[in-house]
Amino acid sequence: MEAGMPLGWDWSYPTSSRPRSRDRMQGLSGLRLVTLVVSLGLLLGRADAADRRVLERIHYTSVREYTRVVITLSGETRHRLFTLPADPASRRSPRIVIDFSSAGLGARTPRTIPIHQGLLKQVRTGQFDPSTVRVVLDVERHDEHRAFALYAPYRLVIDVRGRQPQPAPLPDRQVERKKIMIDPGHGGKDPGALGRNHVKEKDVVLSLSKRLARKLEARLPVEVLFTRTDDTFIPLEERTARANAAGASLFVSVHANASHSSKARGIETYYLNNTNDRAARRLAAFENGLLHLANPVPAKTYVSNLVSVLLQNGKADPSIDLARHLQTAMVTQAKKRNPQVRNLGVKKGPFYVLVGADMPCVLVEAGFLTNSKERRLLLSPAYQNDLAEGMYQGIAKFLSQPDKNL
Repeated sequence: MEAGMPLGWDWSYPTSSRPRSRDRMQGLSGLRLVTLVVSLGLLLGRADAADRRVLERIHYTSVREYTRVVITLSGETRHRLFTLPADPASRRSPRIVIDFSSAGLGARTPRTIPIHQGLLKQVRTGQFDPSTVRVVLDVERHDEHRAFALYAPYRLVIDVRGRQPQPAPLPDRQVERKKIMIDPGHGGKDPGALGRNHVKEKDVVLSLSKRLARKLEARLPVEVLFTRTDDTFIPLEERTARANAAGASLFVSVHANASHSSKARGIETYYLNNTNDRAARRLAAFENGLLHLANPVPAKTYVSNLVSVLLQNGKADPSIDLARHLQTAMVTQAKKRNPQVRNLGVKKGPFYVLVGADMPCVLVEAGFLTNSKERRLLLSPAYQNDLAEGMYQGIAKFLSQPDKNL
């Protein structure tokens, strides 16, 4: 056999004779078969690589009694979450384990992320086998955990909680200062809804949120917190994580609306839940960053996930109550300067920014930037003051009711 010839095929013939036509055809057929097998193997290998997701980033928010870990991948893939008990023999603590199928580690994915803030010791990553990425949360102590997925980009969020300490009794005549987290929507690279003359939702709602904060702090025994106080981009899942970490009693996300129709106008308030209303689902898709996707995520894929998280924390009914108070008071105050304002009511929708909150949470849409009249009003300090007054009154009314368990 000559050097370089494929093993398993004898292409040597006597020099005195030429191969018969049939033998030549068999040799050529065998060569074609080998070439076909190799080509298919290369194509399948490329397909596997194309289908494989990459673990791109892990970040966390953590305080003593609460930690949120966010795992970002290049696309959706199956995962399996399970726990492992402590192993004293090998000095291993209890672990929360997540295996991602058809996945690989990114070049910059850290192998170890130390935390050491009460609940988790660290997060570890590794290539468990050629097609499985394993993420391990080493537990110091915890009482419960839950996970849910978000999209655009795809990320798995794991909330870990410890037992809340009993607050020390307050001295006589001292009133507990509740914390209210105000979330001005969008920010930074995300302008939100756009109106004519370069009006951006992110600017309008930041101004409106600051007016609300001043009223709350001046007239109620509360501490007001912000998810952002300037033109900064904050990921949606980090907004409720900050509220949870701070132990906030309420979470109010402030937004301005937009529509393809310049005639659309009015005020509406949302709480987290599934809905069949197409307008509400489209608005949620915009706020969740899903409208730009080439293959939008089917609503049922993420809505059932979000609703199950909402029901687990027992804050569904208080959120509806808060939404009703806010909606009523905002419309009442807005009518002073905008008598024709439309009351679009309290609605439900699958908004990412409300997912995983440990407190009553709502999303307010203060008006339409695509409506010329409401855009002018929303830019007016006087009308912003009316809306802020309405939000203040709604929150005050909600907090004045007993048995809120905040």
